[in-house]
Amino acid sequence: MTVGTGDLAHIEKSLFAPLRKSIATDAWNHVVLLPSSVTKTLAHKLSEGLPGVNIRVRPLPRGAEDDADSAYGHFDEVLSEVLRGTRPERIEVDFTRGTKVMSVALVLTAARHSIPTVRYITGDRDRRGIVKAGTETVRRVRTATVEGHRRLDIARDLIRQGAFSGATDVLPDLNAISAAAFLPHIIEASCRIREATRFYSAWDRLDYHSAAKIKVGSPPSEDWMGVWPTGPMRKWVSGLSHGPDRTNHHAMAEHLRLLVVDLLANGERRVCQGQYEDALVRAYRVLELVGQARLFDCGLDSGALDPGNEAVQGLRDELENKKEHPLSRGPRGQFRAGRLQTARLLRLCGDRLSDRLLRFEGQALLKPTLRNTSVLVHGFKARAPGDKSQLQKLFGSLEDLITHDGGSEVAKRLSLARSIWIPAR
Repeated sequence: MTVGTGDLAHIEKSLFAPLRKSIATDAWNHVVLLPSSVTKTLAHKLSEGLPGVNIRVRPLPRGAEDDADSAYGHFDEVLSEVLRGTRPERIEVDFTRGTKVMSVALVLTAARHSIPTVRYITGDRDRRGIVKAGTETVRRVRTATVEGHRRLDIARDLIRQGAFSGATDVLPDLNAISAAAFLPHIIEASCRIREATRFYSAWDRLDYHSAAKIKVGSPPSEDWMGVWPTGPMRKWVSGLSHGPDRTNHHAMAEHLRLLVVDLLANGERRVCQGQYEDALVRAYRVLELVGQARLFDCGLDSGALDPGNEAVQGLRDELENKKEHPLSRGPRGQFRAGRLQTARLLRLCGDRLSDRLLRFEGQALLKPTLRNTSVLVHGFKARAPGDKSQLQKLFGSLEDLITHDGGSEVAKRLSLARSIWIPAR
């Protein structure tokens, strides 16, 4: 409670009686009086008149009653101390007395700490605008509306930054006791936004199947249009969720071209978010997928190669003659080719992109020995560079590669894949 001067000619009626009435409205465990340096004597006198109540007096520093920053800082310190021992919903703030600066500072502090209720004393007023003694009533104001809007604003900003799980976490928890404090339109907006963030989160973690099943309704207001999942986004994710039969080589090649675009955009986000090791693994996989897609175009599956195929036999002979590591065998005895072996097989098939794929062998960051020793694969430490400019350059060269592979459609697809979050470049 802030403590002011009241009418010094009638201090009992104008100050002490109203404050005692506010205190008596509930059985408080603690009361903290917040006087100015001028009114601290009055605060101590009030506390002495209430022997059965646990009261502490925390006066403002001298002059702070007219300095908003100083008053806010003091109230913030006091309220932080109180909150170390109790929950926000067990606290009420009375801002009736004191200077206007004190009232504003205390209400802002309450909002900052998510105190759900503030109160003030009102009643019939005399010609000076002062509440008449004996007519005082305590009125409560819910701050949950402000708190709810603040959380929605933070959630929108987090979505813009690609922090989709974080956006979900700051929304009002509909299962918590405190949810009852929020107005219905806050609750309704939170429900809609949760569906959007769930969709984005599933898409961002490459769980296309889960994302496609989430029904996202209309945005809660026009303010959300710029961050809301669109129809083309949902169609894009739905397409990624329906993979064809692996034996349908043509369909597999087209599906991998969709996947490689989305994985490239996903890797770009990891670079911008500082998740360099995740980005490096994605970059390697993008390059690998391009080769696999091209091989499906040739009627071959890198994970189940036909030993009778002329190009496959040619690669086996080439590896044997150069005393290099042979093609590995799958559980059914079929041959399997790694990324570099796939590129060499494409060259034997006469694929026009094979030379570009082989040139990536000169990219130090994409050498299998580096990727395989990443802590995310088989190794024990991070292998990505600490300087994101190298990774940005790498992803730029990969974008150039997939454009040569997919043609004019790539730009349209990339626009969709990046629309989940367009970071500053």
